[in-house]
Amino acid sequence: PDTVACFDLLVPRIGELIGGSEREDDLELLQDAARQAGVNAHGELDWYFDLRRYGSVPHAGWGMGFERLIQFATGVENIRDVIPVPRSPGMFEY
Repeated sequence: PDTVACFDLLVPRIGELIGGSEREDDLELLQDAARQAGVNAHGELDWYFDLRRYGSVPHAGWGMGFERLIQFATGVENIRDVIPVPRSPGMFEY
């Protein structure tokens, strides 16, 4: 098809607040896409294909950016001011 089953809720000055889409459930289409992209040469996606082969049904999902929701609700201009646990490069050692 020429379209996809997805959506984004865009809010002025915030950006994407919510995004969602329908997952691809056609096993052959997924396997063809993996072949064309050159992935799964060693079977690393077989577990994912098995989900479609043995029990998947058409399904969809969505997600909301918590920080963006707080930014929208409070009117704070900079998203950095509403992040509950700030992150920066080199902050964690591992």
